[in-house]
Amino acid sequence: MKASIKIKWTIFIILLLIFNLFIISFFMLKGIEKNQRQSYEAFLKDNSKTANLYIREKFLSSDYEDCNKFYTENAQEIGFNLGRILDLYISFYDMKGNLISSIQSDIKDEKNLKIMKEALNNKIVYEKNNEKILYLAPVYDLKKQIGVLKFEYDTQKEKAFYKEIRLLFLEVGIASIVVTYLLARFYFSKIVHNILGLKKSVKEIEKGNYEAVKILDEKDEIGDLSKGIYFMASRIKGNMNEIHNEKEKLQLAVEKLQRLEKQQKEFIGNITHEFKTPLTVIKAQIDLMTLYKDDEDMVHKSKEIAEKELKRLDSMVENILYLSRIEKYDFELKKEKIDTKKVLIDICNRMSGKASKFGIEIIKNIQSAYIFMDCESFMQIFINLIDNAIKYNISDGKIYIRSYVRDNYNYIEIEDTGIGIPCEYREKIFDPFYTVDKNRSKKFSGTGLGLSLVHNLVKKQKGRLTILNSKVGTIFQIIFPIYNEK
Repeated sequence: MKASIKIKWTIFIILLLIFNLFIISFFMLKGIEKNQRQSYEAFLKDNSKTANLYIREKFLSSDYEDCNKFYTENAQEIGFNLGRILDLYISFYDMKGNLISSIQSDIKDEKNLKIMKEALNNKIVYEKNNEKILYLAPVYDLKKQIGVLKFEYDTQKEKAFYKEIRLLFLEVGIASIVVTYLLARFYFSKIVHNILGLKKSVKEIEKGNYEAVKILDEKDEIGDLSKGIYFMASRIKGNMNEIHNEKEKLQLAVEKLQRLEKQQKEFIGNITHEFKTPLTVIKAQIDLMTLYKDDEDMVHKSKEIAEKELKRLDSMVENILYLSRIEKYDFELKKEKIDTKKVLIDICNRMSGKASKFGIEIIKNIQSAYIFMDCESFMQIFINLIDNAIKYNISDGKIYIRSYVRDNYNYIEIEDTGIGIPCEYREKIFDPFYTVDKNRSKKFSGTGLGLSLVHNLVKKQKGRLTILNSKVGTIFQIIFPIYNEK
């Protein structure tokens, strides 16, 4: 089970406070204890001097000539008087360690005997005994030590004071811990809340919810970290979007390559098939001319058929080469400003002879318009469309050439009164080698490449090619943007 960081920090602060309180209390109490000891040592030392001065004064004012004798004979009285003056229990001893004056009985134990020996050797000694201090100091006459005095100092007041101070430290310490705990919980609640917010932001980043990451309104390191996480999330989001876009582009490129590969295979298959047919016919006609070379009618007929198939094969090769060129060499296109009316009329004049041969009338309704594109491509587009309108028209049919401007676009329509194109074939007629009527195509040397060529040229020139619905025949509509000199 994970412990909350708030609990960890609070416990840490409390333990740190307890440690500090312990260190402070320990040294403070030790200081108080030392001060008390120094205080009563100085107090007892001063009192021992006072006692010695008092004995000398009494001796000097007495009739005694021997101070030692005065001290021994008057010890009881001196002790009683000094006891009242100093407010202490005082005992006097001679140089043999015998008690000569005391209001209390003397205790002869080993420890007291030891310190008595020290005092008789002209030393000040004391011994703590429960709540009392036994203080022994030499008694001097005017020249030498004549005995020992003993103070019994009661330390109850000092001990009571010491206990009160210790209790005060304990009470203050407990109060400090409680207050610190409450303040720590209050203070760390906000910090922990912010840290949990950062943790949530990281979790959202793991889930990919980069928009859910928020910046904390803090002016410290946590605020800076929050901003760092936010900008990191934004950067990751941007990188992920870029990767996603690149993946989509790569996917599209792969799909396009797959389509191109498929189209290439189909194209090669179609070329092989379409080239094989006229070559087979030509070979058969040559064989016939060889076998029946004496039959002039047969030779002439075979020659016409072979020439027709050669013409069809030549047209097919030319269209394939042109298709290949526009797919790979865009830089050969020379775009320029052209008047579509002028070029369309020129194309109609060129195709009028072929149309007249089949009794087909070309009717023009052409409005002047300027576009920016390759003139050769423009002519190739409409020569192919008018040629198809002638091939797949009926005898004495009509071809309508219309050109008009609408919404900054030049609309050009080629309409015929021919066999038409069924709806189910309209998407396929732009594929290479595809023809709706095979027999009709062969009759007019059709290769199935014309509309594919037108479709590619229109696409390269940023135009749109569509087949409009018509009850009779077919209507091709091509749209180009009007040239704007600005």
